[in-house]
Amino acid sequence: MIAAHVAAAPNQSTIFLLRDAKGVVLAGNIPAFASTPGWSNVPGEEIGIDSVLPYRVLDGAIGADRLVIGLDNVDLDEARMIILGAFGWSSLAALIVAIGGAAWIAERVQDRLGAVETNLNRVAEGDLTVRIPLTGAGDDLERLSGAINAALARLAALVEGIRQVSTDIAHDLRTPLNRLRILIETAADNVDQGLPVAVDLVAALTESDTLSATFAALLRIAQIESGARREALRYLDLAELVDEVAEVHRGVAEDAGMVLTRQHSGSAPIRGDRKLLNQLFANLIENAIRHCPAGTTIQCSVRTDADQIMASVQDNGPGIPPGERDKVLQRLYRVEKSRTSSGSGLGLPLVKAISDLHGCELSLSDAGPGLIVIVAFPNIGPAP
Repeated sequence: MIAAHVAAAPNQSTIFLLRDAKGVVLAGNIPAFASTPGWSNVPGEEIGIDSVLPYRVLDGAIGADRLVIGLDNVDLDEARMIILGAFGWSSLAALIVAIGGAAWIAERVQDRLGAVETNLNRVAEGDLTVRIPLTGAGDDLERLSGAINAALARLAALVEGIRQVSTDIAHDLRTPLNRLRILIETAADNVDQGLPVAVDLVAALTESDTLSATFAALLRIAQIESGARREALRYLDLAELVDEVAEVHRGVAEDAGMVLTRQHSGSAPIRGDRKLLNQLFANLIENAIRHCPAGTTIQCSVRTDADQIMASVQDNGPGIPPGERDKVLQRLYRVEKSRTSSGSGLGLPLVKAISDLHGCELSLSDAGPGLIVIVAFPNIGPAP
């Protein structure tokens, strides 16, 4: 059997060696050599074969004899070379793909950054309507572009607000300034004629105080909208604050022939600026007292749900027409029927500025009859 196997492997790719108990070679295709029982790797030189490759050899007993069978590692070496070659070519291909992909990504990023730069240059030139195009990729550049667009929208709104304020001042304050001028000219004429001027001077002083208060309110709104008071936000109980403001104004409402009530269920912790929130609810209550007739009921309430804490000031007066509710939040805007009453048209814009500073949702709606103003604060849970 061994002789038949040797004949089938003439190039000694497979080796055979059968020896008896005394070490005499009985059959095989290699000379005797010192083998180790079991599996071992034996260099070809030790076997007497001119080969640089080792043999994988098994030495075992067959009865009283010992048989050595070995196989060279040519196939394994060829497989190793094939595998190494495959790894080399695949690594080269991966490197080419990586470089190409990186170049493609870099070009896309450069194009998108170029679009950002172009649009920001247009903004620097004064065009606040431009926005950075969004691709919908959802990557870091997309989020950055969205943040820049939000900042541009905010900047455009602020600039538009400044422009609107300038326009409103030019139109709405022209009349009181003309009245002030007329009063001063009348007083000057009376002085020339030797007539008393006390009444004209008092009226001029009152008009001047009204103008000063209007400008102070405009500056205060601008300060609030800039976020300058955001560091003053502290934990406070909104229900307690609304109660305090309502109690202060209860006597004023009674003097005007109105009823001011309060309603809330337990504490309502929020983060806010106490002084600004005092002014917010004071403005809402005073607005209702100023524009509602005697016999009106004004209700201040605070209620809490899972997501929001809602404070409201509601009356059963004439209300505000639906088409005017957004406009009354603009600076110096006044509903036509309220122009005969005192006020500068800055109470509700101040309310909106304070609401925005606190991250609130401000809504004006029909109370059927009357008006209900709701300021919805985020529910932050119990105070720490």
